[in-house]
Amino acid sequence: MAPTVALGLGLALFSAVTSALAHAMLKSGDNKLAVLAWIRCCEFVVALPLVLWVGLPPADLWIWLIAAVAVHAIYQLVLSLSYALSDFTTAYPIARGFVPIFTALLGMAFLGDRLDGLVLVAIATVSAGILCLATGQSITRGGFVAAAVTGLFTTAYTVIDAKGVRAAPDMLTFIAWFFLLGSLPIPAVLFARYKGAALGLLVHDRKAGILAGVLAIIAFAPALFALGLAPVGAVAALRETSVIFGLLLGAIVLKERLSPQRIAGALLVTLGTLGVIARAALA
Repeated sequence: MAPTVALGLGLALFSAVTSALAHAMLKSGDNKLAVLAWIRCCEFVVALPLVLWVGLPPADLWIWLIAAVAVHAIYQLVLSLSYALSDFTTAYPIARGFVPIFTALLGMAFLGDRLDGLVLVAIATVSAGILCLATGQSITRGGFVAAAVTGLFTTAYTVIDAKGVRAAPDMLTFIAWFFLLGSLPIPAVLFARYKGAALGLLVHDRKAGILAGVLAIIAFAPALFALGLAPVGAVAALRETSVIFGLLLGAIVLKERLSPQRIAGALLVTLGTLGVIARAALA
């Protein structure tokens, strides 16, 4: 394995841990949209000086920046709905667990990818884990659909982000402008929906929001760098090991019930994603 690929996979694993922490903070907030707005505000503060330093992006990069911002904004809204409908320890693993499957299908349909036996077994294992997490009375039909759609948008933004990072003159240019432009839609939606009450909601959820914002930056910036260093499928798969950290956080911090069925499901999802990684390492 090339050193750059190894570094990319290491960054993806780091992102998996910190991503679970950020999602737990989002779930802990009373108003999910307000917490999301805080995350975007934190990203704006970090991105503004970087944008002033790197300067304007080239013209051909704008299409990827706009696409990335739009898909991420929709993803964040669906994500907040998913957490409002279901327990964190149920919604989070389902949303993340669908990503390898959708990524594989997208690669087959649009990128001409061929799946060998090892990858097919790994994806089947992920599917089995998702079924373990989704069955029973711990999640409603609406909650399952919201979590699955979240996974679909996660796949979409992963592919778009990878295209943008690789099309930029340097990775920092895309990342800085992505964070800056991406910080605008969610606060705008918050104020459009709640109007004068929006400031009160921000004040109320400031602790969870600021902490989630810091963790989100720490989690997602390395993931973007990883997409420029390692294969997209391997990065996406490794990030899905965050379901284990998500389950532990949900049980310890959010005091959600951690059943043997959920543990088994998360382990199967993780085992499947590791199988995808193993195949990428051998390629």
